[in-house]
Amino acid sequence: MARIALIWDFDGVLVYTPHEEAWRKATEIYGAKIDHEFYVRYVSGKPRYEGAHNILELTGIYERHGADTEEKRKKLLTEFAEFKNRMVNEMFDRGEYEVNRGAIEFLMKARERGIPSALASASKNAPKLAAKVRVGEKRLIDLFDVDVSGMAPSKKEVFRLARKKLMEMFPEVESFFVVEDAPAGVKAARELGMLVLGYEREAELDEADLRFRDFGEVSIERLLMLSEGKEGDE
Repeated sequence: MARIALIWDFDGVLVYTPHEEAWRKATEIYGAKIDHEFYVRYVSGKPRYEGAHNILELTGIYERHGADTEEKRKKLLTEFAEFKNRMVNEMFDRGEYEVNRGAIEFLMKARERGIPSALASASKNAPKLAAKVRVGEKRLIDLFDVDVSGMAPSKKEVFRLARKKLMEMFPEVESFFVVEDAPAGVKAARELGMLVLGYEREAELDEADLRFRDFGEVSIERLLMLSEGKEGDE
C-alpha cells in the first residue's frame, strides 16, 4: 500500500512549453515588454488570469489602454488572457514543446511502485497537451490517477484539491510530495504543509525539501526517507 503520493506541476517539469514566449509576444503586441525574471516572479506557476493581470498592472498596459474603470480593466484582462491562450494553443498544435523524458521516467517508476500521482497545473491547457504526448502506447494524461489542472482559482487551491482527491481515492497515503519548478508553486505547497521536490532547471528553490537539477538524482527510497523525517534539507 502506498504511503506517499506525488502531485505534479506540468509546465517546466513534465513538459517544457512555450508559455513564456507566448506571454512575451502577447505583451509586446499590447505595447510593453517583460523579461525572464519578470515571468518567473509574476507569471510562472500562476493561473492564467492572475498572470495576465500582473502583466497588465505592472507594465502599465491597463493605463496605456485607457482601462480606467473596473469594467474596462476586466474587459482588457479577458481579451489579453484569451489572446495569449489562443497563441499558445497554436504553438502546441505546431509541436512547439519539449517532453522532459527524465521526469516521465520517474513518474513511471513511481507508478510501478504503486505510488499514486495527480496532475495539478494552474493551467487549464495542461490536460490538453498531456493528451497529445505519447508515452509508449499510452498518453501522458493516462499516467495520472487524478487531474485537477485549472480547477481552482490559485495554485495553492489546485494543490489543495489534488490532495483532497488523492486522499479520497487512496486513504492509506500519509505524505504528499509536490513536484515543482517555480518559486510560487513551492511557496503554495509549503503553506499547505506538503513536502516539495524542487526541480531547479532554471530558478533556485531554497524552500524545497529536496532540490535537484536532474530527475536521475531522485529515488523512491529517498522520498520514503523524507516522508519519515530521516533526511534533512539538501
